[in-house]
Amino acid sequence: MIFRAVVLLAAVFTLFPSAAPEAASADAPVPATIRGECDIAFLATSTLHDVSGSARCLPFAAVLARDAEGRRIIPAVEVDVPVAAMETGNKTRDGQMRKMFRSDRYPRIRGAAHDVDVERLRGGIGKDRAGDASIDLLLRIRDVERKVRATVSNLKETGNRVTFDLGFPVSLGEFNLEAPSVLGFIRVGDKVSVKATFTLTVSGSP
Repeated sequence: MIFRAVVLLAAVFTLFPSAAPEAASADAPVPATIRGECDIAFLATSTLHDVSGSARCLPFAAVLARDAEGRRIIPAVEVDVPVAAMETGNKTRDGQMRKMFRSDRYPRIRGAAHDVDVERLRGGIGKDRAGDASIDLLLRIRDVERKVRATVSNLKETGNRVTFDLGFPVSLGEFNLEAPSVLGFIRVGDKVSVKATFTLTVSGSP
């Protein structure tokens, strides 16, 4: 359920086309604009059976720039997932999930990344795009923020469009969340697997 992360993750938006043309002026580079969206799938175990669900993050934007050494980076990116958008296909279970997240007070889950090194991520995945790379995300659920390590995979680039998957595990306990139960004995496990599929569009070139 913590699966927005998205989120969060949000964050790997750093995998932008390496073939993008150089900025017209090296003295005054213009950052490229990134616009993105993501679909999230999550899977949790329980004492009865696994529970799967889905959510969709809010559209987000960021910039692709260059650091002092000329490397492509994303200075900051944030991805929000409304708790109300998370569904498991069971209204009663969804209500318990939103209660666990205290959605009346904390309506969104947020994933963020800072100073993302695009070149490092692209190199980690490899030219054949068959490998994986990792990235650290800051995941905020309710009033708790934790760093999580996410894996980037399935990178595909078509023109100015980039898609990739971001996967990571989430521990409910680490976010001070009490796993919901049904009838007092069917309880959701502590670990939740999250996979977010991102679609990014970049305009301009850093």
